[in-house]
Amino acid sequence: MGPGGHSKETWLLLIIFFVAAVMAPPPVRAAGVGAGAGAIAEASVAMTAVAGPVAGAGAGAGAGVSPGAGPGAGTGAGASSGAGVDGGAGGNQGAGAGTPASPSAGGADGPARVLGVSYAEANGRGTVTVSLAGPGKATWESFVLKNPLRLVVDIEGAVLLSRPEPLPVGDGIIDRVRIAQFNPNVVRLVIDLRQDAAYTISRPDEDPHKIAVVFPQRVTGIEFHEVDGRAEAVIRGTGKLEYKTSILISPPRIVVDLAGAVLVGNTTPMPVSHAIARQIRASQHSPETVRVVVDLARETTYSVFTSSDRPGEVVVDFGHRILGAAFATGLKSTRVSVKSTGLPEVKIARLVEPHRLVMDFEDSVLDSPDCTIEVGDGTVDRIRLAQFGPMTVRVVVDLPYYVGHSEAPGGGGPALDGSPWSETAVEIRRSPLYKKTIAIDPGHGGSDPGAIGSTGLREKDVTLDISKLIAARLREAGAKAVLTRSDDVSLFLPERVKVAADARADALVSVHANAGKTDGPSGTETLFCTNVPMSQRLAEHVQASLVKEIGLLDRGIRERPDLYVIREAKMPSCLVEVVFMSNVAEEVLLIDPAFRDKAARGIVDGIWSYFEWRLEAEVAGTKAKPGAEAGGGTGTATDAAPSAQAKAGDQAVSGHGDSTGTGVGPGPEAGTSLATDAATGAGAGAGAGAGTEAGAGDGAGGEAPHL
Repeated sequence: MGPGGHSKETWLLLIIFFVAAVMAPPPVRAAGVGAGAGAIAEASVAMTAVAGPVAGAGAGAGAGVSPGAGPGAGTGAGASSGAGVDGGAGGNQGAGAGTPASPSAGGADGPARVLGVSYAEANGRGTVTVSLAGPGKATWESFVLKNPLRLVVDIEGAVLLSRPEPLPVGDGIIDRVRIAQFNPNVVRLVIDLRQDAAYTISRPDEDPHKIAVVFPQRVTGIEFHEVDGRAEAVIRGTGKLEYKTSILISPPRIVVDLAGAVLVGNTTPMPVSHAIARQIRASQHSPETVRVVVDLARETTYSVFTSSDRPGEVVVDFGHRILGAAFATGLKSTRVSVKSTGLPEVKIARLVEPHRLVMDFEDSVLDSPDCTIEVGDGTVDRIRLAQFGPMTVRVVVDLPYYVGHSEAPGGGGPALDGSPWSETAVEIRRSPLYKKTIAIDPGHGGSDPGAIGSTGLREKDVTLDISKLIAARLREAGAKAVLTRSDDVSLFLPERVKVAADARADALVSVHANAGKTDGPSGTETLFCTNVPMSQRLAEHVQASLVKEIGLLDRGIRERPDLYVIREAKMPSCLVEVVFMSNVAEEVLLIDPAFRDKAARGIVDGIWSYFEWRLEAEVAGTKAKPGAEAGGGTGTATDAAPSAQAKAGDQAVSGHGDSTGTGVGPGPEAGTSLATDAATGAGAGAGAGAGTEAGAGDGAGGEAPHL
């Protein structure tokens, strides 16, 4: 018998039961998940931590003690307690219910061994990974504790081979990570948090040797700035953020919702001093959604994008601001300028029917409502500005005609709000022919074929074709073109003059092809009569431009008072002898449609040059005067009288004639024209010696011209 009257067997049984009680595992804690409120941008919702596979939900942050291990929930009130990690921490009073995430701990093959814990980021998501080894399959349960805020993950059926030092993280959500043996069968992972955040716990790729705690992407900051005149609101975060946008009115604002993200850092609204935006603010709209709001100064268009060149950013792009347009009318062009912040890409295109110039400003927004600027200066009718697409501003310049444009150097300066602006400008060419009436007289016609070449080519057909080409080009330049005949009909000389007079033409050009008694004469000449003072000037400009365009012998200009059409016309007039029908080489040229078009272009250039000269003279306050006849020689066209052509030769020839006299003719003044830039034009060729309509010419034996 032992002490107290008990047998040795009784004492042995008592000792066994005492040892068994001491070695038994501690009770499993069940914890509630605390609910917390967070500030949001547009509404207020609760921020609730999401547990692992099965989450506990409760109204407090208390911890209780359940009497046994294994699945189940326990409730109670009292201080949290534990051994090792979080041992002795208190202050978490309250009641709560916890639900374990896994079945009972342990396994037939023994506990899993915890090798260590690590932190890494994947697509901007902070991930804490516990590495395991051994045949056992560990399970876990998780809960959140407050004061201080921390996530606890109890890994059941596991042992920690060695206790590592705490792992500092500091990513905005996680402060540090700790791990220790909580009891003989449980390893406790504690993640100290800086703020509430949703999380998930899983085995990556079903790997039994890893447990991963994954936190959402982070929104780390917001800002608003303008770079090179392009305003943008930038949302900075981790990884490639997913977003949805919407626009709200009253007041106007842009909303960007970023799902699967949590806001870290400063949440104070950021005032913005800009013509587009007043403020930008961010908040945790829901546990897994960050909302960013851009409060606008006015309604505007925008675009939102992410780019591999700017990782971790969501950009609300307001583009360049198109501030307005202006125009300046000049003698030879009208300058249309568009002001913008920065220098946006501009695409310029010409459209017809009706004539207009279109300027598309990419990545831009119109700073004001759609508007129209009336111009009406004879070059530009109006300028229209509109938001053509979400990020494209279209400026349309309506034109009464189109004869060319060029890009012009832009300027710059401060806008009304103090921000710098740049300028995109185009010079739109002014036509001196706008609203001018030009009579074009195709020589011969009907029963009068004119000269007939060796190939059978008839002058009346050539002159009609060239005249129609001239008329078309004149109309393109804004002029009214009147043909004395538009078909193969006979027309008496007085009728031709009457057509021009009835149309109140500003100028008359009669189109012919020359002919000589032999096939030797060649070249181009223009005839005039001084009954109208400006006729010589018109002849000079037409002759110079035509010779430059077709590149043949310049026979100069000659006065021919005997030719009815140019003598009786009451407006400046001239008669153009394009080339010689009697010259086989030049006749072949006339057969070619391309050469006829060149001839038409040269004549139109000459008419343009003449009216441009007159416009310049009028603007300068001087009256254009005809050139006085002087001796033979070269001349430069200025306000002074040009040198006259050499007198007719001694020998007259039939038709349009050729003589042995030579002469030099001046060209138009320096200036811009459709195809002529030369300031002087020197003609070298035979002087004219044709007879009058009534009979013989200046020389012996001449015959009447075939007008």
